Amino acid sequence: MKLTGLQIFKLLPNKNCKECGFQTCLAFAMKLSAKQAKLDACPHVSDEAKEKLGAASVPPIRLVKIGAVEREILIGEELVLFRHEKTFYHKTALAAQVDDRMDAATLAARAGAAPSFSVDRAG
Repeated sequence: MKLTGLQIFKLLPNKNCKECGFQTCLAFAMKLSAKQAKLDACPHVSDEAKEKLGAASVPPIRLVKIGAVEREILIGEELVLFRHEKTFYHKTALAAQVDDRMDAATLAARAGAAPSFSVDRAG
């Protein structure tokens, strides 16, 4: 169930301390309802409110970790859908699906296609 900004606001401490980065708790609640902020940005929110607001504070796309620790890539968990709204924190990643049963020529062909990959952007 999606909570409205006012429903979320009623569960917040209403201190207007600005520690979350917003001018008021109502502004923070509106951003939470739009999934453009994380609940953990508020240092004064109670455990009871965290439990009730858990789903409201989850980003629309969950975090996915790909690769080994030294070359790990994080994708998802962004709070915006368009770059003009705010900065994306995780860089765009490209991947190619390979299978360990592929022969060397097929693997080389898949890997060789990566440098020539391009994206045409509108606007």
